[in-house]
Amino acid sequence: MRSSVNGLQVAYTDEGKGIPLLFVHGFPFARGIWSRQVAAFKANHRVLAPDLRGFGESQGTPGKVTMRTYADDLFALLQGLHAPPAILVGHSMGGYIAMAFANAYPEALRGLVLVGTKAGPDVPEVAEARRELARKVQTEGTSAVVSVMGSKMLSTQNHDADLAKSVKVMMGLAKPEGVISALLGMADRPDAGPGLKDIETRTLVIAGAMDDVIPPSEAGALMMAFPGAQLRLIPNAGHLVAYEQPDAFNEALRAWLAWGEDSNN
Repeated sequence: MRSSVNGLQVAYTDEGKGIPLLFVHGFPFARGIWSRQVAAFKANHRVLAPDLRGFGESQGTPGKVTMRTYADDLFALLQGLHAPPAILVGHSMGGYIAMAFANAYPEALRGLVLVGTKAGPDVPEVAEARRELARKVQTEGTSAVVSVMGSKMLSTQNHDADLAKSVKVMMGLAKPEGVISALLGMADRPDAGPGLKDIETRTLVIAGAMDDVIPPSEAGALMMAFPGAQLRLIPNAGHLVAYEQPDAFNEALRAWLAWGEDSNN
C-alpha cells in the first residue's frame, strides 16, 4: 500500500485488526525485515510496517533527515490511516525514531518497544565514521554499507550462510539517497536520555544477548530509565534480533502484550 505522507509517497504494510502495532525498521533495511512479525501478530492486531522515507519503496529527500522528521512521518501516516494510538516497536535507528515520536506525540502512543537501540548520541568518532560512510556511499553506492556492516548484523555464533546472505541482500537493496540521509541524521541526533523521564507509557526493551553493534548493557540502561519497564535479552541473537531469532522475539513481545492487557483489566 502507498499513502501521501508530508508530501512524499510512503509504502507500508497494513494487515489485521485490533490495537495497532507499528513496526519501525532499522538502518539500512525496509519493512520486509518485519515479515515474521507481521505474520505472527496480524491475527490479533492491526499491524503497520512502513518503509521510512528514502528506504524500500518510499520516496526520499536529499540531505540529512533527522530522527524527528522520521517521527513526524510516522505520526502523519497514523493520522492519515485514522489509526488509534499505537504500540510502537522500533529497532536500532527505528528505536531512535521511536523515542523522538514518544516525546513529540505522546497522545498517539499506547506503548513502546525498544529493540537493539540506545538513548545516547554518537560519540564524536562514531559520528564522524557515519559521515565518512555517507561520503563513500555517494561515490561507491550502498555496497560500502554492506562491506562495513554486513557481517555485524547476526551473532558471531550464527553460521547460517543463507541467513547471512539474505541480510546482505536486503542491505544492498537500500537506495543511496536514503542511506546518506539516515547516516547524516544519526550522526547529528541529540541525546534522547534527558527526555525519557517525560515518556509516560508502558515500555519493553529487547536486545540480542550477543549484539556487537549496540551492547546489551545499553538495553539495561534504557530499562532503568522507564519506571516499570521490562527487559528481555534474547539468547543466541545479535543486532538483528527479530530477524535472527523471530520465534523467541515474538514470544517475548506476545507475553508483554498479554501482560499489558491483563494489567488494564
